[in-house]
Amino acid sequence: MESPTTDEEFAELDAALAEAFGGVFAPSEQGVARLRRTQQRGGAVRFVRDPQGGIVGGGSCSPSAEGTAELSGAGTRPAYRGRGIAAAVTAALTEAMFAQGAGSVWLEYSGQGSRRVYERAGYRPQGTRLYLSLPPAKQA
Repeated sequence: MESPTTDEEFAELDAALAEAFGGVFAPSEQGVARLRRTQQRGGAVRFVRDPQGGIVGGGSCSPSAEGTAELSGAGTRPAYRGRGIAAAVTAALTEAMFAQGAGSVWLEYSGQGSRRVYERAGYRPQGTRLYLSLPPAKQA
């Protein structure tokens, strides 16, 4: 498990996460900047290499706010799934945030597959999240 330090590592991690999430987002300079900012502001960014040196998976966890951090974007390239990489990344990110003083770390899963990964790392469903929106303002 490593933390990115070079522009190349940040860029390759962003590309690995883009592939892990099926192209929902493309690798970009903005993605690289987001990962770097997360790490610079006190969050955690971790990745795993394959034996040839390429990045096969990773993720990030936001800096703690009010004692709580959000784990987001843990993913593994499809060719490397089923080897415990995402669970190991999830555990490492969570441990890093607790070591930095977070009282809790939360996440949202996208389906039963990711739920199983997070449960392997020790996460359990707890509580309910409520989303609110305001009606559009009326034009005068």
